[in-house]
Amino acid sequence: MVDLLLVIQQIFNGILFGGQLALVAVGLTLIWGVTRILNFAHGAMFMMGGYAGFLTFELTGNALLALPGAVLVVFVLGMVTEFGVVRRLRDRDNAEFAAIIGTFGLAVVLENVVRASALGSTRRTLPTIVPGVWEVGPFFFVAEQVYLFIVALAALGVLFAVIKYTRLGMAMRAVAQDQNTAKLMGVRSDRIYAITFGISAALAGLAGALLAPIFNIYPSVGWQPFLLAFIVVIIGGLGSVRGTLIAALLIGVLRSVSLTFTSSQQTSMLLFLAMIVILIVKPTGIGGVIDG
Repeated sequence: MVDLLLVIQQIFNGILFGGQLALVAVGLTLIWGVTRILNFAHGAMFMMGGYAGFLTFELTGNALLALPGAVLVVFVLGMVTEFGVVRRLRDRDNAEFAAIIGTFGLAVVLENVVRASALGSTRRTLPTIVPGVWEVGPFFFVAEQVYLFIVALAALGVLFAVIKYTRLGMAMRAVAQDQNTAKLMGVRSDRIYAITFGISAALAGLAGALLAPIFNIYPSVGWQPFLLAFIVVIIGGLGSVRGTLIAALLIGVLRSVSLTFTSSQQTSMLLFLAMIVILIVKPTGIGGVIDG
């Protein structure tokens, strides 16, 4: 019989993991919500964020500076991706499909550029900022994971505030609702698309640097978080930031509890099965319920 305390412990672990997963997934759904583009290079942005954080640490010796270093570098990379790849494909009849192929190709290129560089395939890492384990009653919490969860929530809180209360957020919402009307109102949609790509990539890059002490950094590290984020945005509802946040927490808990009873392969199968069921039963996901 499975210990009830173990299950509760796994629920806590799943919530902490879900917060980190939300950081990657919200960026992915943000791009879709504003530009109607699925960015298959999102995992590569996660990877590049990890390397940018690592190199910043190597240059400065300060692990805390790795986070803004990763955010800045990958924000610029995201804007370059929009300008250099996605914008060239947007006016085609099959723009959504072309953008998927284009960004997938970019992900493969970035991965192999890193592998061929001086960084190679050697696994890198960043030092733990908050070491130790906290004991709260019968439960245990890895301090680093609690720290990552708090930073992830803070970053998402800033993003929500930007979307809801700033002129940039208003412009992003206007473009998402109707690009042509937004243009008539004086909104420069190309600039909004580029900034949205930059913000989305920056969130993935921040996650890459934050998770480096736990999962290490190597050229193909971005694919697993990308696949998990993809499941989350489908279940949360493509384009729904709030739905994606809720789905990330649910998937985090489901994954952690499932790993208590099954193997990692069976857990992955369960998560993809949940995604397929949502696609069939409720294609708009959780966002279709909470956003009306």
